[in-house]
Amino acid sequence: MALKRYRFDWLFALCSIFSMAAFLTPMLTILGVRDGVVGTLTDRLLQNPRNLELTPSGTQDYQPDFFDGLRAKPDAAFVIPETRTLSATMVLKKKDFPPFQTDLSATAPGDPLLAHVLSSAGQKAAGQKAAGEGAGEGAGWDGREIGLREVFVSEALAKKLSLVPGEKFVGEVSRSRGGDVSRNLGGEVESAEVELTVLGILPQHLIAGYRLLCSLELLSAAEDYRSGWEAQKLGWTGGPRPDAPPRYARFRLYAKDLDGVERLRAQLAAEGVETRTQAAQIALVKSLDRAFTVVFAALFLVAGLGAFASVVSGSIDQVAKMRRSLAVLALLGFSKFRLLIFTMIQAALTGLLASAAAAGLFMAIAEALNSYFGGAMGLGESVCRLAPEKLAVAAAAMVFFMTVGSGCAYVKLAAIEPSEGLRDV
Repeated sequence: MALKRYRFDWLFALCSIFSMAAFLTPMLTILGVRDGVVGTLTDRLLQNPRNLELTPSGTQDYQPDFFDGLRAKPDAAFVIPETRTLSATMVLKKKDFPPFQTDLSATAPGDPLLAHVLSSAGQKAAGQKAAGEGAGEGAGWDGREIGLREVFVSEALAKKLSLVPGEKFVGEVSRSRGGDVSRNLGGEVESAEVELTVLGILPQHLIAGYRLLCSLELLSAAEDYRSGWEAQKLGWTGGPRPDAPPRYARFRLYAKDLDGVERLRAQLAAEGVETRTQAAQIALVKSLDRAFTVVFAALFLVAGLGAFASVVSGSIDQVAKMRRSLAVLALLGFSKFRLLIFTMIQAALTGLLASAAAAGLFMAIAEALNSYFGGAMGLGESVCRLAPEKLAVAAAAMVFFMTVGSGCAYVKLAAIEPSEGLRDV
């Protein structure tokens, strides 16, 4: 009955649909621009792990218990110890290239810097599988533990020595007994070598300059050798290493999200550890997010109150037009509850159709905005976007407002006797 009545009164229903869509479309557009701009900037920050990184401002003496505490923090995604800066260097040797000294950093599975290598390996393996080839050989690093003689190199270092994944080269570590090896002054200079295999290449936006990422075991072995101790697994000679827990001078720590960066920084500062972060860039995005949220909330409040008043008045008018019909139905034995459902079904249908119209208009506007600003956006980025679940929430809210307005209108008229509803004068 409600649907038949709705078709009969289609002109009034059409006006109500466009009236509600005219309110909802601008709200969806503002919310879409907020999600598009802020979401794109946030994604750009998250795509670069350096924006989630915390590094100590200086060097201290960190013991294993300290890193166990870091890993236990809810906001910590990954942490890896580092040795002293002066010890974290290695001379690389490759045929037809002059020796080249580079910096070392420790890494391990789960390191955000290795996510690019892992995804590239996965895509390569998928391509080999689709082509009917074996995905194991040459598929690249698959996330397993990094071996003592396996390394990752930065893009700049790979170009410098013309390195590719799977290629082998030699790394050399030197020390001076009784002198300063870092300045090549005095003492007897000794050196030890290890053959290394390239597991992957890290792009420039992740690691700038020349850097080699290796296992913490290899990094610690390099420091031990420079301290005069032996590294049995590598065959490097020296004195026996003291039987004591290892100590580290630095670390790399990554937060799970942008909010976690500041929380971790504050927690470490309270423990006496000052760290460096990309706080300025994160603060800029968050301030933009807050600005959009305030603007959206203000507009939604003003427009929402007006729209709700319009919904209620429109529903009252629609129910008032149905006064005689409702009175006849009441005389035929329909209960007030069933008549309430009768009016609310029509209002819900109006809200649903208005939401569909608003969603269609929004998608057209979003497509136009994204096409216009497409030159300034990257692949997969958009200036205006809205998740399907948010469109569903907006539609549910519209239907809710319409049904509540209709219910309020009917309750007002329900007190009138059916005989009064049938009178013309």
